[in-house]
Amino acid sequence: MLLPIPFILAAGLWVSWPWIAPQLRSTTSAKGAADLVVVLDGIPSRLAAAERIVAALPAAPQHLLIRCPGLPLPPQAMSELLQGFDTATQITALAQWFAQQQSPRPLRVWIATDPDHTARAVLNAQIALGPLGIQVGPTPPPQPSHGERHKIMRDALRLQLWRATGSTGAWLAPEVAARKHQACGL
Repeated sequence: MLLPIPFILAAGLWVSWPWIAPQLRSTTSAKGAADLVVVLDGIPSRLAAAERIVAALPAAPQHLLIRCPGLPLPPQAMSELLQGFDTATQITALAQWFAQQQSPRPLRVWIATDPDHTARAVLNAQIALGPLGIQVGPTPPPQPSHGERHKIMRDALRLQLWRATGSTGAWLAPEVAARKHQACGL
């Protein structure tokens, strides 16, 4: 049985919307919008990545930290979300946080994490934040290692599932979710 063409077109538009919406927003006015640097977990290498991003930007952006409650607080003060036990849930927590904010959303969110983790985190953020009209950097992200490549597709599917249902599907791998919950102190 062949799928009707309108269904195929609608599905294609839905899947690609995270990359289309930010382009549409950048062509319109986004008054009061500033960049935001989001640090995934407050470990020193990721805080250093945030400082490199800040140094490269023309205007000083705001910072936001998303971390597991079990991790120590970073030495510098920054806004904080105590949600997310893995990359997918950290990024969805960020998208939900933006949905609740009254102030203008940033035009661009910069993801600060380890170089090997950046490609996956950026793709996750593009899928979750793109429909809100938010661009995600760095672009292009660094190439992932061989070990990270399979995680990219898994997380991309989890984020598309989250867009459709509100769940990242962590329950599909209960032993992995339990291990990550425990590591995060949840």
